[in-house]
Parts: sequence; C-alpha cells; structure tokens
Amino acid sequence: MLKKHFSILGIIFLCFQATHCLASDNKEAPTLYFDLGEKGGWVPFRNAAKNGGTSIFTELSKALEADSGIQFKTVHFPQKRAAKALIDGIVDFDFSYLEWFKNNDPGPGFVATDPFFEITEYIVTLSKNTHLFPTPESIYGKHVGTISGYFYFDDDQFIRTDFLNENQLIQGLKNNRFKAIILERETAKYWAKLNNTEIGFAALHTSGNLIIRLRKEHSALIPSLNRAIQKMKTSGKLQAILSRQGIDSKIYTMQMK
Repeated sequence: MLKKHFSILGIIFLCFQATHCLASDNKEAPTLYFDLGEKGGWVPFRNAAKNGGTSIFTELSKALEADSGIQFKTVHFPQKRAAKALIDGIVDFDFSYLEWFKNNDPGPGFVATDPFFEITEYIVTLSKNTHLFPTPESIYGKHVGTISGYFYFDDDQFIRTDFLNENQLIQGLKNNRFKAIILERETAKYWAKLNNTEIGFAALHTSGNLIIRLRKEHSALIPSLNRAIQKMKTSGKLQAILSRQGIDSKIYTMQMK
C-alpha cells in the first residue's frame, strides 16, 4: 500500500512538472513595435537601397529577435505620424541617437539601450557651395533643408525648411530652394546619385551612436536588449550587417552605464 501511495504521488509530481513546463513554453514572448517609415525614407537604414533588399533596421531587428527572445513587428507611417505614434504608445521604440536631442536626453518617457554603431550627419550642399559652410555654425540664421518630424539639436538657430523625405530634400537642393541641407552621409549619396546631383559634404553637423530609444514602460527589457546588442558585436554579426550594406561605420564597443 505504501509503495502504491508513493507511485501515485510520483505521477502527480510528474503531471505538475509537465503542466508547469507547458505553461512556460506557451508564455508569449514580449513584442515591440517600431516604424520603418514610408517607401524610400532614410535609405539604407529604414528602407533598403536595392529592390528586394533588406534595410539595416530590419536586419538589426531580426538579429535582436534571435538573441533576445523579443519579437519585433513593423509599421509604416509618414515621419510626423511616426513621431506622434511613439509618443502615444502606438509604437514602442525608434532607432535614434542621443546627439539629435538637446543635452543628449532621450526624453522623460524614454530609456536608451547600449549603442550599435556610429552615424554621421553632414551639412550637404551642391559641390560648388561646399566652401560656404566650413563650420556647423555656418548655417545659423539661414534657411536649411530638413525632414519634417526629424529632430535637430540646434534647430532653434536656423530656419527649418521641412520636406517629407530625403529624395525631396536633394531635389530642393538641386533646384536652389536653399543652399544647405542636413542629411546622413549614406542617404545623401544614394539620393544624389538617383537625382544626378553633384553634392559636397561641408561641415559635420552631428556624430553619434545609433541606439534604441524605448518607451519607459518597457524598461524591463533593456537588459535583454543590451545583452543581445553585445552578442551581435562580439560574434561579428553586427559587422557582417554593416559590411553587407556597404556601411563603413565605427562600432561602439563600450557599454553605457
């Protein structure tokens, strides 16, 4: 009778363990939504440079998903709507860099991950006008081509002339709507080539490291994201993504405090 009693207890224990494991296996992975913008926006970061290709942010999200257990889903909004969607919580994060913001502050409702790699934005001109903008301060008080909904840490010092996307910005430069625009280097080269426009890179406007700017209610996911980012770096996966995309950027190896 005693042996039978222990056998029943053993069966109950095994059933409990199986139920617990099943419940753990069925636990839903956290999901984060982010915006990839409209077609043609911020090539090659939000959108691929080639038809049928994959953008850098898509590749980063897939690598993070594999290493963190967090699922990533995308939406496609115009830039101004995307900025509001992030504030309203319709999307959970954006790829950004702190140097875009005053005092490198992501904002009271956001936290930042460790950085991925360096991104540089330049004052871009027609090649004949490069000499007009030897320093970042050269644009102050002047009309400057910018993207509607984008952040510029010093945009209280110049007169913004907003366009919907980078393609229109290069076209405005080509048609002498203004003498200078602010654009990321690879994006500027891409659209200048498509628009048959000879551009020059004048002064460096902003240099910083790409991060994920995450809504604060998801801050518990920061350790998992940071571990995944570090794994991407040490495994060579991040460098492989940049090489595949033709991007020559420094990878920031130190962790943020």
